[in-house]
Amino acid sequence: MIEKEFPDVRLIRNPDNKGFGAANNIAIRLSNAKYVFCLNTDTLLLDNSVKQFFDYMENNPDVGACGGMLLDKNKNPANSIGRFPNTNRLLFSLFGLRFIFPNYYKKHYSLCKIPTFTEETQVNSITGADLFLRKNITDNLGAFDEQFFMYFEETDLCYRIQKSGYKVMCLPQIKIIHLEGKSTNSRKNAYHSSSMLLYYRKNVGIVQFYILKFLLYFRK
Repeated sequence: MIEKEFPDVRLIRNPDNKGFGAANNIAIRLSNAKYVFCLNTDTLLLDNSVKQFFDYMENNPDVGACGGMLLDKNKNPANSIGRFPNTNRLLFSLFGLRFIFPNYYKKHYSLCKIPTFTEETQVNSITGADLFLRKNITDNLGAFDEQFFMYFEETDLCYRIQKSGYKVMCLPQIKIIHLEGKSTNSRKNAYHSSSMLLYYRKNVGIVQFYILKFLLYFRK
């Protein structure tokens, strides 16, 4: 249907599932655009979102990546941003403090968040469902690390973008409906655990990596 009705669109057919980051990287490498927009297929754009992202990036050259406010199918705010995993979060899990102080843990250490602000705000990371990127940054830093099959690849990329001196911003005025699947299974849980381990090994520390590995082992 795409080839027939949209002949100007460059359609990439992957023979197998390469994972979120690797699949996006194929298109990013082929692009010669000024910006690239990683957008999940289960999304609905509202209010000319792409033009709004473009205009914002044109006017803010110190921003390397941005994203909007994701909404669920009922147009309620949904998880749109994330925090970088760190040592404090790990200690809360190691000593069971997340169960003693659940509200504090959710407020300060929960990895996924629903934006509560109404103005443009600098954040740790944007969910990969709607990640608008400056192309020259992906050319210089590399795009997604393909060691991550699923989960934490956008967190890792946003971390590298900010380490290079650029900001990552959430623009809550730009609304996008995300018809996110709610199901979980053992394979998704395995991908999540392995990707989180990889993130800790790359960006947090080898000691923290082994602590997390210990915790995940006893969670089975």
